[in-house]
Amino acid sequence: MTGTGAVLDGVRAALDQAAGHVDDLCGAVTAALGVLPADVAADARAHVADLRQAFTGVVAELGGMLATAGDPDALRTAGAAWTDDVGAPVSRLVGVASDGLLETDDRWTGAAAEAYRATLPAQQAALAAIVATCQEVDAALGDLAAAITNFWIAIGTACLGLVLALAGALGSAATVVGAPAAAGIALAGVGALVASGGSSLSSLSDITTATTTRAAALDRRLADSSAFPLGAWPRSTRGISTRAADWQPR
Repeated sequence: MTGTGAVLDGVRAALDQAAGHVDDLCGAVTAALGVLPADVAADARAHVADLRQAFTGVVAELGGMLATAGDPDALRTAGAAWTDDVGAPVSRLVGVASDGLLETDDRWTGAAAEAYRATLPAQQAALAAIVATCQEVDAALGDLAAAITNFWIAIGTACLGLVLALAGALGSAATVVGAPAAAGIALAGVGALVASGGSSLSSLSDITTATTTRAAALDRRLADSSAFPLGAWPRSTRGISTRAADWQPR
């Protein structure tokens, strides 16, 4: 199981455990209502109703998010494919497409030979543009993967905090004196989870916005044909003479 998968399973398990605590706590508080003063009982009953409503809402919201939790591992794999399968091989070609490594100037001279060598800088620029694009795609996908992972780690931590808060409230609910406050304590724990989720979601939204901006920048880079004249690969043979006079052995 991947790290993110384990985190998601932890969130689900914590929510299930919290649901059991909420049911037990509400039952304990409700059982104590008959021996409480009327005004205290009314407050406790209201807290129980608010707790159930708030927890149901949290579970519904997180349930929807868990159904589309994202796949950081797939994002990282896709980014690595861009760098390993495309960027790395092209990067090796950048060094090869140089006048110093080709044998053209060792064996040929003349106008055509000079024209052929003159195309090398353009091809190097085109190759470098491909490598840079691959690196940017990898970085953007990596950042988004990290944001998704950090988001669920934060949610998982908050869910564990809720379980602890509910467990503490459940202990208080076991006594008549503590029962009125127990539902309020639990409700505060649910509120803390909601606040943590909102903060985490805001951070995730910031990263998503930044990723969208980077994606737009990548679109602009792909639309930029400055390294690819007329939108095509800079050819080394276009317009180069084949006359023997232009190609002279050294």
